[in-house]
This record gives sequence, structure tokens and C-alpha cells, in this order.
Amino acid sequence: MLAVPLAVHVVVIDNSQPGLNLSFIQDERVTVVPTGANLGYGRGHNIALAASSRRCRYNLVLNTDLQMGPEVLPGLVEFMDAHPSAGMTMPKVLYPDGSLQRLCRLLPVPVDLIGRRFFARTRWAKARNRQYEFHDWNYDTVAEFPFLSGCFMLIRRSVLDTTGYFDERYFLYAEDLDLSRRINAVSRTLYVPSQCVVHEYRSQTRPSLRRLRYAAVSLTRYFSKWGWVHDPARYQANRKTLDQFDR
Repeated sequence: MLAVPLAVHVVVIDNSQPGLNLSFIQDERVTVVPTGANLGYGRGHNIALAASSRRCRYNLVLNTDLQMGPEVLPGLVEFMDAHPSAGMTMPKVLYPDGSLQRLCRLLPVPVDLIGRRFFARTRWAKARNRQYEFHDWNYDTVAEFPFLSGCFMLIRRSVLDTTGYFDERYFLYAEDLDLSRRINAVSRTLYVPSQCVVHEYRSQTRPSLRRLRYAAVSLTRYFSKWGWVHDPARYQANRKTLDQFDR
């Protein structure tokens, strides 16, 4: 635990139509930005990231269905201060029942995601998913992965200024994958299990055709950007990740 409290600046993005009455927020540590529309996950966060420019050393991106204790942020900041090569960290993430969410992943190839979505019960899809999400690893040690879930991303501001923010071509889904791999290309993206949060993962309990459409559009844009089959950077990042477990 850090000896002194963290200095925190909060940016509230109000997507409501009409906007919420947030006049009760009278705190110089809080910035409210009304948008009047749902601009998408990445674009909304980009407004917050831009509003926090030159205010902080780290930016925190996290989902609203996530709970954490007061020790988590100080602990991760302390870790990143001690590891300047770390551009982003993610803690251990649990479901409300205490079971583990396997959110440390390789950079996917199209067949990985098609198998997870449409053929999850087949033997070949299960085998690929075991490697993709590291089911044979204990999730109890610090390790580096090119894809850390966007449900909780603590990002070093200087690295974010180098890579840029979320790619706004993704309205929902794949924006965390895209940013994570860009951060991993210039710094270390580390899983830090000494800190733990609880994530409800509400989106998985309410599947819908609209969400499926968002996912299909975003993943099409992702693979069109980085490569469906030919993606040398994907191969190198995944090989580097797998090699750390072979040593």
C-alpha cells in the first residue's frame, strides 16, 4: 500500500438524452462532459482520456459492472511505479461467485472467435480456447499478454500519448483488443494477480442480435485493419507470450 493517498481526477461522460442534472457535482477533481448521445465505448472513453491530458501519470479504464477494494489502485500504481517498462496492467478478475475470469489472452485469429461464438461445444473449439485463454495456467503469477481485457485497464499516460487512444471505428467490442496490442507493441502489458476485482460480466447474461451485430462489425473491422491471415505482428506477439511459459 502506498504511504500517501492517490490524487485522482474523475471524468464523467454523460450520454443521456436529455442530459442529467449533474450540477450537484462541485469538485475541481471532477470534470463533466455532456455528449447528448451514445457515442460508443471507445469514443466515449476517448473524450475522458483527452479531458485528462496533462493531469495524470496513469489513466484507468474500467467497466461499470466492476467492484474493487480501496487497496487495488494504490497497489497497481505502486507496481507500475516500480516497473517503468509496464505500459498497462490488469488485476486478477473474479465473477461474483469467486470463480476466475480468464481474461489474459493471445491475439486472436478469426477461427478462434468464430469457434468461440458458433462452435463452442466442439472438441477443436474447446482446444483452441484453452490455449487462447490459458486454461492450463494458474493465473497466480505476473505475466505478459498482448491482449488484456478492457474491463480494467490501468495505462501509463506517457505510453498512451505514444500509441493514441481507442480506435473509434469500433462502436462496441474489439476496441480493447486493438488498444491492448498497440500498447504491447511499445511496452509491457502485464497481468498482476496481487490485486483482485469482481466483474459481473452483465453483457453475457443478456445476449441479443444487436450485440451480435456490433461484435460482427467490430471484428470485421479489426481483422481488416490488422490482417485476417497474414499478420506477422500477431504471430510474434503470441510466440513471445507462449515462450515465457516454455522456459
